[in-house]
Amino acid sequence: MKIIVGFISMLLVVTNCVLLLFQYEVYSSNIDEEVQDFSYEQEVDVQLFENSIQVNHHFFNLPKEKVSILWPIASENRSCLNIAGDSCKRSTEDLSSFLEGENSSQSVSYTFPLPNGLKEGVVLSDFLLKLENGDVTYTTLHITDSLKRGGMWVSGLPKIGNSSLDLIDYSLSIGEGTVQELYWQQEALPIQYQNDHYSVYSKEPVAAGLQKLLDELQLPNTRHSSILVEDNTNKVNASNILFLGNEDLPSIQRDIAVKNIQDGYNLPIENLLLAEVVSSFLMESPVGAEKSIWMYETLTSYLTNSQLLEWKSLLENQKELSAEKLDKLLSSLLDSKTSFFEWNDLQKDKFPLLFEDSRPVYINDGIQKDIDVLFKDGKVLYAAEPLFDVLGYTYDDTDKGLYVQNETRAFRFPIQEPFYVYNQKRYDAMSEPFEKIGSKFYIEETWMIRLFLLNIDKEDGRIHLQEETSN
Repeated sequence: MKIIVGFISMLLVVTNCVLLLFQYEVYSSNIDEEVQDFSYEQEVDVQLFENSIQVNHHFFNLPKEKVSILWPIASENRSCLNIAGDSCKRSTEDLSSFLEGENSSQSVSYTFPLPNGLKEGVVLSDFLLKLENGDVTYTTLHITDSLKRGGMWVSGLPKIGNSSLDLIDYSLSIGEGTVQELYWQQEALPIQYQNDHYSVYSKEPVAAGLQKLLDELQLPNTRHSSILVEDNTNKVNASNILFLGNEDLPSIQRDIAVKNIQDGYNLPIENLLLAEVVSSFLMESPVGAEKSIWMYETLTSYLTNSQLLEWKSLLENQKELSAEKLDKLLSSLLDSKTSFFEWNDLQKDKFPLLFEDSRPVYINDGIQKDIDVLFKDGKVLYAAEPLFDVLGYTYDDTDKGLYVQNETRAFRFPIQEPFYVYNQKRYDAMSEPFEKIGSKFYIEETWMIRLFLLNIDKEDGRIHLQEETSN
């Protein structure tokens, strides 16, 4: 018997060792497969034809590890450029990636179609390929137009110069970062002013006030941007190209700040709210629409001076921002959970600065992720609609009030009236069971327990609501 037990024990030990070795191998291979973030430089040669763009893209300082290539969706005729005999050594046959290797320079070529030809005043975007997990530190951009259209090309990079030769027009731009867009227009505007962060194209000399503004405007994560000042400008959306009319200085300051914040923090161009609020804090002055200014003033009136300084420092040290990320930063600063940015980003109505109970809500032992619990004016409020949905009630917001009912129990709550109706019988109410915050209704905790027959148990790790048997 002892021999059998010993044999089984030995077998288990060997089996465990084999499993551990297998897990280690899998883990090690996964680590090897993970591509770390890296930086690289690029030189891009853009050649323009009647209905297409030919792009020759050269990469420098590539990492030794395998790198995936992210091609523009519309790109055609993809190929490798074998320069100096070694520029294709790392390219896979399908050109989906650069393989592991010592050669730090690789080159590719492709065509980007322009079915309707080159149109004036249109921003070309998503025409350059990218490398997954890669960040471009420096770009050299050559633009060659074989049709000699004239005009001017703007990319956001500092322009070194341009020339019109017998057979081609040529433009050269060099600078830090990558190229997000290309813009062409027939009327060429001279560069009237340029510093480390901005190039201003304009017919007229740049006013001293605008020069001073650009020199003093300190924004984090700022890449070089091109500013076109024209009458009746068409206000094209672009990341590093800003179109301005003859506006007043505060408006120009706002537009420049918001555009740079959108690009620097990777915020959507079409969503101005977050960019305007962040710009206001970094500039220490409200800019933007009414709601953006209200959000800025709401926070500045709540935060202490030391908290405002810390908040600004937190924003300056971020590389990317979103409503969720801003809420995490603010919650950490205040040591209380809030979704101030996310709620206001999702709703047109203004949602006040309120704090939440961070504990998860359980109803009849099931976790409910959509039921927010807020603290407001000494009251505890629960998001009404998702709560009643879980409890099996229909919920209707009408001009006569809120209707909440199931098969046996029917309520009507006329908002801002001191009564409610239960199963067609009227009852006086000393306080409002519901409160509308932003565009949503919330029910006060004591009324929720009293009217909807719930027992509540609050523990350190959760809030537990349990239904009673209704009469």
